[in-house]
Amino acid sequence: MLLYTDVLRAALALTIAAVTAIIALWHKIIDWAQDSLFPWIEKNLPSILSTVKNAFAWVDEKVIVPFRRVVKKAWEMLRQYLLKTTIQFDRQTTSTWTKRITSFVIETLTSQSPTVKKVESVEEVDWDDLPDDVRNAWMKNERQSMTIDVTAIRDQQIETLDMTN
Repeated sequence: MLLYTDVLRAALALTIAAVTAIIALWHKIIDWAQDSLFPWIEKNLPSILSTVKNAFAWVDEKVIVPFRRVVKKAWEMLRQYLLKTTIQFDRQTTSTWTKRITSFVIETLTSQSPTVKKVESVEEVDWDDLPDDVRNAWMKNERQSMTIDVTAIRDQQIETLDMTN
């Protein structure tokens, strides 16, 4: 059961990260379309400008905005149980680091006294597989350890999802 929960949390975290990236990219695509594509079409293919703009509006209304809403709702549901997740990287040797994922989760919300459980996993990570910010911190400051508050980062990413277009 514990492994299943870890896999679900990891999958959700990856999904949220991917969705956040897609949403950020979508805003860049819209900016590019407004600045470059639409003016080019207006100049060279004016008869299809309305169709192209309608296509962008349809994708925004029928795909992007509903997707944002689903992600926000899923994160809100997960946060009822997930209190905090951190990832700590500790340098072991020149080429290997330890990655410790620590989560504090509420096992049940239905009882009068919810149970909080600490879930930890540890694995060895090669230098090449470290996140860029961890490698950069070590290269610049020789930091032997670094902790990332995953829930705080995801909370901020979810908070900044633009629901208004």
